[in-house]
Amino acid sequence: MTGKLFLCFAAISAPTLTAAQDISFSGAATLGLGFHDLSDISQDIRTNSLEGRLDFTFESGFTFGVDAGHVGVKIDDVPFDLSADFVGLRGGYGFASGVSLGLYHEQLNAGADILPIDISLKSTGVTAGYQMEGLEFGAFVGQSKTSPSLSPDIDFEDFGLTAKYSAVAGLTLGAAFLRTTIDTPGIDIDLDFAGLAASYSVSDQISVFGGVSKTSLDLIEADATTMGLGLGYALPEMGGVNSTVSLELARTDLSVLGTDVGNMDTIRLGLTIPLGSKGTEAPLNSVADSVFNPRHSAINAGLTSAF
Repeated sequence: MTGKLFLCFAAISAPTLTAAQDISFSGAATLGLGFHDLSDISQDIRTNSLEGRLDFTFESGFTFGVDAGHVGVKIDDVPFDLSADFVGLRGGYGFASGVSLGLYHEQLNAGADILPIDISLKSTGVTAGYQMEGLEFGAFVGQSKTSPSLSPDIDFEDFGLTAKYSAVAGLTLGAAFLRTTIDTPGIDIDLDFAGLAASYSVSDQISVFGGVSKTSLDLIEADATTMGLGLGYALPEMGGVNSTVSLELARTDLSVLGTDVGNMDTIRLGLTIPLGSKGTEAPLNSVADSVFNPRHSAINAGLTSAF
């Protein structure tokens, strides 16, 4: 179904895109390291990541974007490593009125190097948006599937709302709310992701960014609340390439049935290279970016924010 949707989209857009026209693009790539300390657990967790995002805008109004990322996880005294890979595609059309419509498909693969197969989460859906000067609104509706399938009777329904405000020079504010409803024969389970984020360019060299997110599972009243605050410093241009180094301090608090069960302190280091006409509001491995540019599933968004 997903392949057919994107083939139809490509067929419709092909006549327009073959004509000579201006194409602009923007995005960024971030190389990251993370050091995670869990309370009451002696083993430390280390992560390494490489994430990229690129968006193309055609003169005709068509848009195309791609996201990709890899995260490796190493736990002290554990004889195997964990890893996760992500890829996302999206296409759309922006009207002169500021309204936009589009499609998306994302896939998250996670596994351990001692296991022969990975667990996959595939998300597909439609998007809508509206832009006016300094303000953007977005919404999406879709479905997700796991592979291997948990059960033919279990469905994942995704829904989300996003907003960005950037009318003040150097300042960007963002908000997101996502819900994944797990439909089972006996009960519906809601997994929610909600977040706020901000970034501000203090000068041409220094920027600050921060975010807070909360991922909630209603079945057992479980919450994971993550707060992150970071600082970025733009390095002198080398060989025509701009780059920014960043440091973020984050904490995730876990609770079940209203009782605190632990926390995780995180230090994230990043090297971000902007691409095209503009980069991103924050490093791609930050809590803030998980709110500014959330993935289209509350499951995926919650994991991205915490790690």
